[in-house]
Parts: sequence; structure tokens; C-alpha cells
Amino acid sequence: MNNILQIEEFDSRLVQIHAQTFDFGWNDSDFSEYLKSEKYTAFGMYEAERLQAFVLISVVVDEAEILTIATDPAAQRRGHARALLQHLIAHLGQRHIHSLFLEVAVDNPAAIALYEGLGFRQVGRRPLYYSRRGGALVDALILSLAV
Repeated sequence: MNNILQIEEFDSRLVQIHAQTFDFGWNDSDFSEYLKSEKYTAFGMYEAERLQAFVLISVVVDEAEILTIATDPAAQRRGHARALLQHLIAHLGQRHIHSLFLEVAVDNPAAIALYEGLGFRQVGRRPLYYSRRGGALVDALILSLAV
């Protein structure tokens, strides 16, 4: 059974999943510092008590930003990211957050389709924002959702 829970303590799976998902993963101290601060909130999708996917946000006044969202490659295509985002959107609505932002690489069509399917719309573009392992730079789309 899958459960979505707020992540309150560091879990090494955060680092593992992030490293498998992005060209440049975050380390233990990155996640530990975020989880210690009240400005940040993380939710995780658990399957048999094992973290499968997570989302980390920051909140300032009535706006939230997704800092990262990742799914274990072995657990992808099961709807975990969509379920996490739907949970997050409901959570933000209860907290009277009015907008949710994120950045996504232009070369990630699956993520863009997911976000657009949930109602996110492009509000900007950051040229050459993401670095790839081979040294290439990729634009980021800035997407927003009214919550």
C-alpha cells in the first residue's frame, strides 16, 4: 500500500533517489538543513515503509516553490509524482497558499506534460539554467499554478 507522509527527519533515500534522478544530486547536509527549517516542507510517497518519491517545497507568505521532486527510477511510471503533487496542492490550499511555482528543464517532456496536466502554465524561461554532466546547458521553464 502507498502512503504519502510528511518527511520530518533525514532519510538517506532522499540522497539516493535525487542522485539517480538528476545530473547533480544533493548531499546529506543539503537535505538535513532543509528538513530542519520551518520554511521548507517535504512529502514522501512510501511503499512498504520505503521512500519511493518525494517533493520538497519552500513557502514564503502565500507562495510556494517546488525546490525538487524525484521518483526512484525503479518506481517511475506508477503515478507517484502525480499523487504527491495532488497531495501537495491540497495541502497548500488548506494553508491558504495562493500560487505554486517550479522550474523544469526544457529537455524533460515527461515532467512538463505532468505539470501541464495538473494545470501549471509557463510564466517565464531561464536561459541556460541547468548544467548537464557533459557540460551542456539547458533552459528552464518557469511554471506556475494558482492554488
